[in-house]
Amino acid sequence: MTTKITVRVSGILVAVVLALAGCGKSDSGGDRGIPSAMDLTKFQQAFPSPTPEQQANLAKVSEGVRYGLYPNALAALDKLAADPALTEPQKKAVADLIEGIKQTMAKAPAPPPR
Repeated sequence: MTTKITVRVSGILVAVVLALAGCGKSDSGGDRGIPSAMDLTKFQQAFPSPTPEQQANLAKVSEGVRYGLYPNALAALDKLAADPALTEPQKKAVADLIEGIKQTMAKAPAPPPR
């Protein structure tokens, strides 16, 4: 009887330790696999109150980066960069993200031939 209780308690302790070990954050890859060169949080913070057009382009940029649709993100960033209402910090955020996307695209492996 005591052996059964000891085995059960040991099993529960092992399960808890394994569960807690799996809950730690990993330092690699950034947020949801997004490369660190493309800091979306920092980019979005540069636009605290965007115009409706800016907001639409920000959504396209975010979607493009999150899903690896970099040409779409670059197109939306080009539209943002052409906006004369951008402040200097916003222009810098756009330029930094464009550079980060280009670096990521350059490092990406070529797609397999069809």
